[in-house]
Amino acid sequence: MRFRQYTMLNKNPIIKGTIILTIASLLSRIIGFLYRIFLSNLIGAKGMGVFQLIFPVLVFCIALSCGGVQIAVSRFVAESKSRKECFLVLISSIIMSLSLSFITLGVLYFFAEPVSLFIIKNKSCTELLKYASFTIPLATFHACITGYYLGFKKTFVPAWSGVVEQIAKVISLFILWLVWVEKGISITPVIAVYSMVISELCGVIFCLIAIFGERFFAFKISEIFSVMKKMFSVSYVLTLNKIMLTFLQTLEAVIFPTVLLKSGLSLSDSLSIYGILTGMALPVVTFPSAINTSVSTMLLPTIAGANSGNDVSGIKKATEYSIWFSMITGIFCVGVFLFYGDFIGTNIFRQPLAGEYIMILAWLCPFLYLSITLGSILHGLGLTNAAFIHNVIGVVIRLASLWFGVPVFGVEGYLSGLLISNLVVTLLHSFYIHKYVDFNFSAIDNIVKPALWIAIGLIMGKLVSYIFSFADCKGLVFCIFSAGISGVIIVMVFGYFVWRESVNLKQYKNGV
Repeated sequence: MRFRQYTMLNKNPIIKGTIILTIASLLSRIIGFLYRIFLSNLIGAKGMGVFQLIFPVLVFCIALSCGGVQIAVSRFVAESKSRKECFLVLISSIIMSLSLSFITLGVLYFFAEPVSLFIIKNKSCTELLKYASFTIPLATFHACITGYYLGFKKTFVPAWSGVVEQIAKVISLFILWLVWVEKGISITPVIAVYSMVISELCGVIFCLIAIFGERFFAFKISEIFSVMKKMFSVSYVLTLNKIMLTFLQTLEAVIFPTVLLKSGLSLSDSLSIYGILTGMALPVVTFPSAINTSVSTMLLPTIAGANSGNDVSGIKKATEYSIWFSMITGIFCVGVFLFYGDFIGTNIFRQPLAGEYIMILAWLCPFLYLSITLGSILHGLGLTNAAFIHNVIGVVIRLASLWFGVPVFGVEGYLSGLLISNLVVTLLHSFYIHKYVDFNFSAIDNIVKPALWIAIGLIMGKLVSYIFSFADCKGLVFCIFSAGISGVIIVMVFGYFVWRESVNLKQYKNGV
């Protein structure tokens, strides 16, 4: 009976919110995927490499401004006892984060050249960093609003603001391309930065329209300072953790092209490989993580609320279900990327090397997706430092593989380190959570059954592709049609498994 009450009160918002977030996130990533294809054709692999170089620095600057704010806001709103208290949390977070973000914007804008020369070690990034710095306060404000709504388990604004951003990014890139071609302006990576700034601005406008529809409360300055003090006691730990972790990730991205140069590649080839890996292959492999990210986003405030109410049974069941869902998603993606990796790289990105990387990175999926979910559970339980330490260990493993593996084994040495680091982080998260949540893990339900069903789906998809190979039709359109039919069959077979197992799981937990 208690579980049914928990399901009615808490799990329905998770399911509903996850569905909304997943649909919007998948739509956003599909649009973003098309954007990357269009952009890579405009500026080439080398241009993508230069464009990708600015992101570690930009992400680090955003972490300085609002590293732990979204998580802190979501937790405090979920634990608040009144609507006014939630409103005060929002106002406090905006004041704290925007103050830092404008300082960070100024520093990055005026010191863009030294950062490009001495950190990124590529002077062509100077102009890109200057314009990209304007996204920092926009991203910060967006994070505060997103955390506020997620704390209420309201997902419409967080979900669809991302879709608005991606649509604005594609449209603005297309318009800028038309204008630049008409005026004879050379197409460079700066066009991508312009479209990024415009898209962030559109996302903020969407959030402002939404927040002005909410009820506002009168407050005293003393109340704001009181809430800011309370938030700072939690958010500063999250922010410091985020800054340190982002710093290590920035270091990883900055030394990547340098290590490729030391392995014997030219500067042009190094930037091309960096662009193919980070701008094409990795986005494809992380594309399905939209589903797990949606689950994790809804899981954090739910776990936090259940934890504050000592609902041990609710935490256990939510943990078991989210682990099962992450595992089946990851195993499904391993099969799909092994099956379609070469097709995606060769026919969509027109870079066969991207296809090779996708097939290697396919084995990353179960551990990557599961680590996202487990990390969210740790944050929900208030075990932020543990999550931080585990992630640092993962980054250190990647840095070691980058520094020592790439000169000997090439890019494959780094990809192996990427797999090992995600495996280690997943295991560390799992063991630590098990100390606090006595969850059950069935290898049959979580590994064997999903692997069997995706194998069946892939065999059927391969059979369809084989039958189509006898047709006289050729060309890209026919290849996409054939691959699409195979993909539908694979998804239908595996979808049937997921539906059947989820029904069985629900009946089991309800004692049917």
